[in-house]
Amino acid sequence: MVDYDEQQATEDAYRFLKSNSTASLQFGENIYDVSYTFAPDGRLVISAMVAMLQPCDIVMFVPEYSDNCMELHVSLVQFKEDNENGAIADKWQVYHGEPPDVQWAFVDIDAARFHEMFVDGEGLCRENAIAVQEQSICKTLNALKETVRMVCFKHTKVDVVDPFVVGVDPLGIDIRAPFGIVRIPAPSQFITNTDVLRMFGVES
Repeated sequence: MVDYDEQQATEDAYRFLKSNSTASLQFGENIYDVSYTFAPDGRLVISAMVAMLQPCDIVMFVPEYSDNCMELHVSLVQFKEDNENGAIADKWQVYHGEPPDVQWAFVDIDAARFHEMFVDGEGLCRENAIAVQEQSICKTLNALKETVRMVCFKHTKVDVVDPFVVGVDPLGIDIRAPFGIVRIPAPSQFITNTDVLRMFGVES
């Protein structure tokens, strides 16, 4: 029997959550496809239907409902697209385009099941340690599209002809492609913008 390693299970689940950007949300009798991003404090962000925001049990399947998906038991917290939260909604749109719904919600993860292991939701909510530098890094890399394309293909085997870098965090880089989000995993955890840029041959 394989010993249950709670810490490793949490790490594996978190990396899987970060490597995806789509999910199926089950609320009541309904299942609805959603796309998500991460707020600077680590919570997931979605464009939400009004019906999703009513009190009920909500389960989120990442990247979709299937035998091998991650199952998250979640709660939704509605927020308005104003003040500091405007930037959070804007980031979602940079990732995914025009939102399908007019409401916005943070997704609080209560618990998760991944590869038959159960994970406390608290371990899946982590602040982006390089959030302050994220916009600057994206701007620098988006001026180096051919370099980004080559690095992306090297690490993912996906050829994105016109890559657009939309997000950076300690575990990887998110690139918007015509067909969705492609994630380049960090070879080792990024600590500063220098670590990210060095991966693309840029000395800061």
